[in-house]
Amino acid sequence: MNQSKHQELERIKALEEYQILDTPPEQDFDDIVALATQICEVHVATITFLDETRAWIKAKIGVENDSIPIEHSFCVLGLNSKQPLIIENCLEHPTYRNNVMVNHENGFRFYLGIPIVSHEEITIGFLSVLDFVPRKLTELQLKNLKILGNQIYTLLKLRLKINKLKSAEEQAIKNSYLANNIFENAIDAIVILTHDCKILRWNPAAERIFGWDADEVAGQFLHDVIIPDKLKNAYINTINNLNLINEAQINKHTLELEAVNRFGKSVYITMGISPSKIDNEIQFNCYIKDITIEHSVNENLNKQKHFYETVLNNIPTDIAVVDKNQKYLFLNPGAIKNDALRQFALGKDDFEYFEYTGRSTELAQFRREKFEIARETRKEVEWEDTVVGVEGTKKIKLRRFFPVCDENNELTMLIGYGLDITDRKYLETKQAELVKQLSFQNTQLVDFCNIVSHNLRAPLVNMSMLVTFIESCEDYEEQKELISKLSPVIDNLHGSFNELVESIQIKQDLEIQSDTINLNELLDKITSGFSIEMNKYNIQILTQFEQIETINFPSKYLNSILSNLISNSIKYRSPERQPCIILTTLKKGKKTILKISDNGLGIDLKKHGHNMFKIGKVFHRTQNSKGFGLFMTKTQIEAMGGTIEVESEPDQGTTFTITFINQL
Repeated sequence: MNQSKHQELERIKALEEYQILDTPPEQDFDDIVALATQICEVHVATITFLDETRAWIKAKIGVENDSIPIEHSFCVLGLNSKQPLIIENCLEHPTYRNNVMVNHENGFRFYLGIPIVSHEEITIGFLSVLDFVPRKLTELQLKNLKILGNQIYTLLKLRLKINKLKSAEEQAIKNSYLANNIFENAIDAIVILTHDCKILRWNPAAERIFGWDADEVAGQFLHDVIIPDKLKNAYINTINNLNLINEAQINKHTLELEAVNRFGKSVYITMGISPSKIDNEIQFNCYIKDITIEHSVNENLNKQKHFYETVLNNIPTDIAVVDKNQKYLFLNPGAIKNDALRQFALGKDDFEYFEYTGRSTELAQFRREKFEIARETRKEVEWEDTVVGVEGTKKIKLRRFFPVCDENNELTMLIGYGLDITDRKYLETKQAELVKQLSFQNTQLVDFCNIVSHNLRAPLVNMSMLVTFIESCEDYEEQKELISKLSPVIDNLHGSFNELVESIQIKQDLEIQSDTINLNELLDKITSGFSIEMNKYNIQILTQFEQIETINFPSKYLNSILSNLISNSIKYRSPERQPCIILTTLKKGKKTILKISDNGLGIDLKKHGHNMFKIGKVFHRTQNSKGFGLFMTKTQIEAMGGTIEVESEPDQGTTFTITFINQL
């Protein structure tokens, strides 16, 4: 619903509440328009209220109509404001110069409307003054008109109060008739007592249940009439403990007790006691229901219930029974150990219980989905879920829902049980991890050789180039400078070797931990190992890490990944242009996207796309190409649940897009 329609509905609602539309003239409103004409020295003034289609005129001077179509009304423009609407010359106003009340020789030329605002701050009408010539009002005139507008609001408030009083009086009459009708025709007994529990009124249902006529019991204490002698003292003590006799506190209480009828026969009843105050005198309204039959049935059912609960409560398996709305009917200690929490959960669903215990309701939603399947299909449903107990321990449960239907196949309840399979799942997980670890170990030696040959090649090339330069250089100072550059390359080589050894060891660790890595710092470390080649070929590296500067990932893996991709960009550079490598990060929910682009030789994906990340595959006849880098990169990324994609065209460069999951 748009704002304009909403405002219109609120305005109509307010007018209905005031009951002002289409009412006869009233002197108070007529006096206000008369004062308005005198204050402004004009001959036309109105009090107008606007409904859906018309501007209805409650009071008027100088006009004949009782209403005009709302689209012709001057007031429409002021509906969205609480400030006076002033049009000093209607012929110059872009909206009103074409109005039917303006665009003729004797039309209106001046309009001022004071908004009439309801008690809920909604503009429902206007006190208007009009003239046939353009004019301006003084501040005093405007101030006096606002006072008249406030007087209209006061009249409306008084009208609203009168309407409510009339409505309340009519309702009181209806309520009195209804209350007496309920009292006389109620199925259950209704007994009204004085503040000291003497009987004031005794309805026909009470006569039927207890056998006493109303006239016979009037003025007697209730306990002398219906409470057996053996229970009378206990009843009186109970009443005193409820603070009904001495303090008459305004509380509601329900008692279930054994009573007696006129003939000395036991009658089991529930009695609700509700205090009320009439003429400053406390009375107690007692609502009594005969539950003799139910009591007998419940007594037998309770015996059966006790037997079954004793059995179920001593079964170590989780047992839970829910109704067709998934409210708990029964929970054994295996389901919830804490007695207080177990009692709290009865009558509530998983959402209420999880919120009460401060846990996430995601598991409750998951269980609700399983419950709905069982309810709709009337078939057993099985699943596993992980429960975090109140004490914080995690347990994996195998759960089943068994629908129970009546003879008409209508669902009455669902029985659920949960078996703790935490130890079994732990052993299964460890077994799977062991198989995975053994699989890694089978290829460990080959992978180690491949990784060493690939990741150490670049530092060795740098060392080789530096040695060549040193041997060919005859200047001692220049040799000394070149020798000094060997140290970071050797350190990088040493670090790479250690990282590669650790990388192989990491493959055996299936619970590898991620680190928070600063990309700029890591990139500086990696490029220092390629400094000779980068200077030689004038390679430019640009970064766009404005969105994301850090990545949550194992540092050994990320170092290897970036080293491989940057090394490839350098190795497969184009001789036709200055090499350029661009690294960009993007945020996508809990994922981080890292793009590494170059303007090098590119790859023909139509020809080589199916072999892109396979081991030993090369796509250019470049010296020292072994085809292991991309294989290693993809393996390391996917080991942590990520993905890598490639876009490339021959001689147009290559872009690798890496998606890292579980980012902060």
